[in-house]
Amino acid sequence: MTREELARETASRTGLTMKEVQIVLVTLLDVVRETLCGGGSVFLRGFGCFGTKIGRARRVRDPRDDGVMIIPSRHRPVFRAYPALRDAVQNSLAPRTQVAFFCIGYPNAQTISVVGEFNNWNPAESQMQKLPDGSWFTELTMASGQTIGYSFSVDGVRKPDPAYRSDASGISMRQV
Repeated sequence: MTREELARETASRTGLTMKEVQIVLVTLLDVVRETLCGGGSVFLRGFGCFGTKIGRARRVRDPRDDGVMIIPSRHRPVFRAYPALRDAVQNSLAPRTQVAFFCIGYPNAQTISVVGEFNNWNPAESQMQKLPDGSWFTELTMASGQTIGYSFSVDGVRKPDPAYRSDASGISMRQV
């Protein structure tokens, strides 16, 4: 996305004119640049941190005379994404996979659902279906390659999955 595309998208979402958005965008980038040039950092909560880092001096081969030359250390701008941004990117771009959850041992329960960070621990989002043998089943689509923490909500009470190891708080961990 270019600066102009960013301004156009921001203008369409906010109702501001393109000129107003471009002024704000240029000013924002100038403030970030000036802060970094002054040795400071810019922290954007939930997004990331712009800062500087000193690279190390290096010895390299001199292409003119096959000798050695030293490249002095330099200050470089860096960006560190915060976990919320990293997780959002991972969840949106990672390949998806179907994950099956089985819950046994509660044949008399009225409702059972899978709860975890993937659904903000909301029991209403991923309710399980009762099978004829008294067990419960559901399939959820999740980002591949992650470890999820989850538990079962059995009639409103959180219970660990007996098929997977759980921690002291009753949260089971499983690789997806």
